[in-house]
Amino acid sequence: MGKKISGASALVWPVVFQEETPGGAYWGTQILDTSAVDSIQPAELQWKFYNQPITIPYTDVLLNRGAGAVIDLVKAKEETAMASLLQKLSRALWDTAPQNTSLDLDSLVEWIQSTTNTIAGINRTNESWWRPGGSSGANRTAAGNLTLTDMQLAYGDVTYGNEEPDTIIFTQTGFNAYWGLLVGNIRYMRDEDTTRAGFKRHLMFNNAVVLHDQYATAEVGNFLNSKYIYPVFNEDDYFVVDPFLRPSNQRILSSFIWVTLNLKCLAPRMQQALLSIDNG
Repeated sequence: MGKKISGASALVWPVVFQEETPGGAYWGTQILDTSAVDSIQPAELQWKFYNQPITIPYTDVLLNRGAGAVIDLVKAKEETAMASLLQKLSRALWDTAPQNTSLDLDSLVEWIQSTTNTIAGINRTNESWWRPGGSSGANRTAAGNLTLTDMQLAYGDVTYGNEEPDTIIFTQTGFNAYWGLLVGNIRYMRDEDTTRAGFKRHLMFNNAVVLHDQYATAEVGNFLNSKYIYPVFNEDDYFVVDPFLRPSNQRILSSFIWVTLNLKCLAPRMQQALLSIDNG
């Protein structure tokens, strides 16, 4: 999921950080204020590059040929490599070792859970408008165990009219805590299949889907508006698979999967993190 764009040396986009103050009501031939306001600043992210090797010993290929072949070895290795790459991207998304180096993508932790770092070339210590948390420019801290009140406050921090979070992500522990808050309030419908399906697939909070991720930061609830935060891929290097080659000094077949991407956030103030959830 995300957007694909053509190649460029970096991801650059304009960020509106303040209102254009001239303008408003007027009457007749009143002289109008046309003064210029510096309301836009560029944000810049560097591309991040990932690889996943696919290596097959040629002896395995020989032994798996013929009518008695048990599996499609190449297909199995390609599927394993793709799953392995997705694991690495999932860890990078949450700043989880070993995918938490300077070469890895700018993570959800850096975008949403930090408020004093420099990201996309903009220093958040000096620029409160580039921080998460809505107009406050700050994360929200839970009062202890997860409560619906804390969730509603965090949700409201980044709700502006019909602009509101559409995804909330916890750890499995945090998700279980949220599930526990709902159990006592369940109102079963006559259509039991619908009730079962709703609880089987996901939970909701207001208009946001509540999900869990094994790599999410412990004790943190992440309130995301995916209209403003999403991965961006280089369309010329979007999970490209090389042909298999055999080196001259080793009897293996070798290939690579490549992808170039980063996590882009148009408006950090539309995202929020609920921190220090005791049972999260």
